[in-house]
Amino acid sequence: MSKSEQQKRIRKIMIYALNTAFRAGVIPKKARDNGVMEAECSEITVCGKPTIINWCDTGYDELRVSVWWDYRPERLPRLMKSKLNDLTLPLPGIYRDRLRLIVGVCASCYFGCRHKGILSDRGHEFFALYIRESTASYIDELEDVKPFGYSISELSRPLQRMISPAAGGKRGGY
Repeated sequence: MSKSEQQKRIRKIMIYALNTAFRAGVIPKKARDNGVMEAECSEITVCGKPTIINWCDTGYDELRVSVWWDYRPERLPRLMKSKLNDLTLPLPGIYRDRLRLIVGVCASCYFGCRHKGILSDRGHEFFALYIRESTASYIDELEDVKPFGYSISELSRPLQRMISPAAGGKRGGY
């Protein structure tokens, strides 16, 4: 699977998951009164598959949102299940080579509460990526869907704008 195919499939699942979460009111589109939000997670069904969606406040009116699509922890041996106690991480807390056993897609993005959209940096809107090859055909058969009540922004994250490279385009130059 090429990197562009992988990005297309991840984007599709992320839009489906965010649409489902926002319609159900699971993820708030704005920060709480004090501006701080605790890390939280919820189990939802996305495209007929069990899904964990979790989010945490990263400051600057934005959330880190992570999706574990087709999440089936019962497929792990009993000894490894004890490592899955924190559902608020970008990826399940097991070795990467074991992900194929319990999850179809994992991806994270930054959601800007002020701009009501996924913040992107020159097309790199998703990170902490994993996609199981056997799920590719299932995802390809899903209809394309548009974001519901939010957008995918071309704005870079606020922190990235504040910490720009030094003059001359070289990082770390003094």
